[in-house]
Order: sequence, then structure tokens, then C-alpha cells
Amino acid sequence: MLTPERIFMIVGSLVVIVLQLFLAPYIRVFAAVPNFLVAFTLAVAVVRPTSFSCILPFVLGLVFDFVGGGPVGAMAFTLTLVSTLASRLFQHVDNDSLFMAFAVMAASALLVEALYAVFILVLGSSVSFVDAFAYRVLPCFVYNVVISFIAYPIVARFARPRGALRAELTQLR
Repeated sequence: MLTPERIFMIVGSLVVIVLQLFLAPYIRVFAAVPNFLVAFTLAVAVVRPTSFSCILPFVLGLVFDFVGGGPVGAMAFTLTLVSTLASRLFQHVDNDSLFMAFAVMAASALLVEALYAVFILVLGSSVSFVDAFAYRVLPCFVYNVVISFIAYPIVARFARPRGALRAELTQLR
């Protein structure tokens, strides 16, 4: 059944794919390219931790793999693993503060970039781990965190299950 939240997920996924394809290459800073797919997936994982599915990160990761030129399956595996861990972690540490949402997203973005760099290095890149970490992982992590922080309120507004906000407000009374 197509609920408004699922429609938002589909439309949001298409929007971030278009942004990744047509905007990300033009806002590159040295070797750092923003990954809109990671930012959107992590925001969804934090906004909907109890109903988070592995389908969204896997599909968006495959899109990145096919378009990005890296090994096919590396980002799909990494994004699926890390976003699922982020949603489960956020279920346990959620204390209704914005800080916890941002902390989980930031830690997850760093883990995604670091694991993807390990995949690239293990599968034959000639760059050292220190260079990869300093010149690709950290700058991309900063980019992804900023985009995640921007995407979070948008995703929270449109992807939160119906009635969840009302239930939270009545719980506060």
C-alpha cells in the first residue's frame, strides 16, 4: 500500500539520485564529492528507526556503485550495513534531542566513508590508507554530515509515520 510516507521515500530517492548525478560532480572540492544518497539514507534511518528497511540503502548504494565507478556492491553493502546499524542504535539512544540524531548521523557518515575507503584499498587502489583517509574520507565525511543535517528536518517532516508527531505531543502533556 502506498502511504504518503512511502511516496515521499520514492520521490526523495529519485531527487537525491538526480542531485548525485547532475549536481554533485559540479560542487566538488578537491577530491571531495558530496554523496546525497548517503545523507538521505542516514536521515531516513534516524527519522524512521523502527520501520527502517534495508531496501532503500541497498538500492541507493547500487545506484552509487554503478554511477561512481567503484567496485559494484561496495557502497550497497556499506550503506546497508551502516544505515541499519544507525537505525538500531538510534532506537536505543533516542532521548528526543536533536543532538542524538545528529551524533548518530555524523558517526554513521564517518563509518560509511571509512568502510568504503577500505573496500577501495583492498580491491586494488594504489593509494595509502593515510592519504585516502586524509584526502577523501575526511572531506567527504564533512560534506555528507552537512548535507545530512540539512536533509534531516525535511525527512522528519515528510517521512515520519502519520500520527507519530501527535502521539509524541500527547505523550509530553
